[in-house]
Amino acid sequence: MIYWFIGQPGHGKTTLAKALIDQLRRGGYSPYHVDGDDLRALTTNKDYSRAGREANIRRAQNIAQYLHGQGEIVVVSFVSPYRDIREELKQTTGLTEVYVHTTEIRGKEDRHVNDFEEPLNNFIDVDTTNTSVEDCVALILEESPVPSKELKTLDKRKTLAVDFDGVIHRYSKGFQGLENAYDPPMDGAREVLQKLKDKGYVLKIMSSRPALVIEEWLVKYEMEDLFDEVSNNKFAATVYLDDRGFHFTNWASVEEKLALHPKFAQ
Repeated sequence: MIYWFIGQPGHGKTTLAKALIDQLRRGGYSPYHVDGDDLRALTTNKDYSRAGREANIRRAQNIAQYLHGQGEIVVVSFVSPYRDIREELKQTTGLTEVYVHTTEIRGKEDRHVNDFEEPLNNFIDVDTTNTSVEDCVALILEESPVPSKELKTLDKRKTLAVDFDGVIHRYSKGFQGLENAYDPPMDGAREVLQKLKDKGYVLKIMSSRPALVIEEWLVKYEMEDLFDEVSNNKFAATVYLDDRGFHFTNWASVEEKLALHPKFAQ
C-alpha cells in the first residue's frame, strides 16, 4: 500500500506519517518513508516553482511505485499542491490520499503554497486542529487498513524452522565466509526432511547466512522443493531445529543447563 500525505507546511503531514509508520511497525510491518524535505535535500532541488515542485513529486512517485512493486508499504509526506498530479497518481498506483489540514497558526505560514488545490474526492480528510496524533492515525487505519500480518506470520500449522549450517549443510570445517557453503548435505538430511514434508510439516530455513547463498545451495543439491521459505529473520514456527539450540523452560535452570551444553562443554 501507499499512503500519500498532502497538505500545507506545518499542518502535520510528517508527524502523522511517522506516527503511522510506528503503528504499522507495531503490527509487524517495515514501511518506508519518503519525505518531501528529505528528497529535496538529497537531490539538491531548491526550485519551489511549479516545475520544481512537480519534479520533486515525480521523483517521489517513482520511488514509491518501485517500492510498492516490491511488495512494500510506503508512506509519503509531500505538500503535493497540484490536484491533477495527485489524481494521476491515484489512478496509476491506487494510493490512499490523506489530506492533512488545520486552522491553527503554526509558524510555517510563510512557506504555504498559494495555489494549493484541495482534493475533491476519494481521499481521507484529517483535520489536526483539535485531534490528537493517535486519533488521526486511528482514523486513517479505520478508513484504509492494512491486512493483519498476524495472519501471515503466526502460522498454526506444523511449521519447523530449520537451521542451515550444521543441520542441513554439513559444515565440517566451520565458518569459511558468508558466501562459502562448501559442504554437501548432512547424512540423512534429504530423506528425513522429505518424510517430514510428506507428513504435512511445513519446512522453513532460518539462518544468519545470506538467503540467496542458501537458495543456490538448495538448487545445487536438488533440495529446493522441500522448503517453503528461506529467511535471515525469525518467523513464527512450532519448533526451531538448531544444532546450537537451547530449550528454555525457566531462568532458575539456565546456568546449570548452559554449563552442560555441548557448545560450552567442549
